[in-house]
Amino acid sequence: MKHLLIVDDERGSRESLKAIFSSLYRLSLAETAAQAAQLLSEKPADLILLDVMMPEKNGLAFLKEIQETHPDLPVIMVSASTSIHPVVQAIREGAYDFVTKPFDVEEIRKTVARALESSTLQRQVRVLKTDIQREFPIENMVGSSATFKQAMEHARKVAESDATVLIQGESGTGKELVARSIHAWSDRKDEPFVAVHCAALPEALMESELFGHEKGAFTSADKQKPGRFDLAGSGTLFFDEVSEMSLSTQVKLLRVIQEREFMRVGGIRVIRTNARIVAASAKDLREEVRAKRFRDDLFYRLSVVPISLPPLRERPGDIQQLVHHFFADFKHRLDAHTVNISEEALTLLCQYPWPGNVRELRNIIERLLVLHGKEAQILPRHLPEEFLPATASVPNESPPAKLTGKTTLEESVRNYERQLIEQALKEAQGVQTTAAQLLGTTRRILKYRMEQMNLRYEKSKKADRKSDNR
Repeated sequence: MKHLLIVDDERGSRESLKAIFSSLYRLSLAETAAQAAQLLSEKPADLILLDVMMPEKNGLAFLKEIQETHPDLPVIMVSASTSIHPVVQAIREGAYDFVTKPFDVEEIRKTVARALESSTLQRQVRVLKTDIQREFPIENMVGSSATFKQAMEHARKVAESDATVLIQGESGTGKELVARSIHAWSDRKDEPFVAVHCAALPEALMESELFGHEKGAFTSADKQKPGRFDLAGSGTLFFDEVSEMSLSTQVKLLRVIQEREFMRVGGIRVIRTNARIVAASAKDLREEVRAKRFRDDLFYRLSVVPISLPPLRERPGDIQQLVHHFFADFKHRLDAHTVNISEEALTLLCQYPWPGNVRELRNIIERLLVLHGKEAQILPRHLPEEFLPATASVPNESPPAKLTGKTTLEESVRNYERQLIEQALKEAQGVQTTAAQLLGTTRRILKYRMEQMNLRYEKSKKADRKSDNR
């Protein structure tokens, strides 16, 4: 139950307010500002009803103190005067509202209810912002490689303009984090950042989600609903995985970008928009255009300023820096006792290809500290099996060829690794899961290695029959 603090030097007024609110809220009563301050120090309140005219310290002076010590606490001023001057002054000082004596019971109850609801919504918004900042902290943009620094330099420069931005990069490279950074570095930082995850929205709902709809636009439209463009206002509208948007929706988005206006579904009124557009795609949009899956005119509208994020395997020098960054972050969040990551474990982390990019690295460090945060040090044995060197031998493996000096160590290792994978796949009759077990690794890593080597191996019909029988 919400807690109201009533501050009024008149006993009759206090008793009237007590009668109005005692069945709805917990109440505390004070005759002076000093008593009210003491009560606030002992027991937090959700709202204060504060009289303007009081002895020793009047309500407006106490309101200033409340604003300094409890800036989020809503205050409703109470007065027997109908003069407009104290009303204006109270609102300027930060009061939520102003009511006059004698009280209209329904009016004052509604005013208090609105103030409490507004205060609750503001707290929820702050919590959501905190959660978002924790999930997408700009501080996570860590790296010193040339390609990464160039991408960040472009992001900072474009943030100073209103240009449309297209961010491309593999899944997990941090496209949404870059989009949020552009928003945070821009003049729109105090406006909303609204994300549209195109792959998660069904085609039937996409138009309504983007532009909103009017009451009666379709069977279940029992009231008007604002769309993402409405919610973004003059902020930033981020289209994640824009390549997954259907061709028909692409046409509508193109028109909004060109004309800066839209209509709600079932509406007839044209609505202007000032939202800045930032889009992202894990797919190569040029390839999508060539394949006729993405409109070329929309592609050129989106890619006014293109930013390409390199995969983590192309910036190996940043891996150690990212490991230390995430280790320090999660050690603090989880209150882990672990001092550091051993050199051996760090070497294995740096040698890993990271197909899931920075997101995968972040998740692995979090997992290590969740599971082993009470250990003194993270050791190789704490790492998931895909990080450990393959120890299982492959049947009939042949010894390495005699050294001639014509082949580099890297080429020799790559050729030998290819032979091992081919042999394992042969023994497993093309079943990748079985082959991965023979090699002492995971199917995901095996598949990644095969893609890197452009290695194809068809599953045998015999293996297919075995799979079917299972």
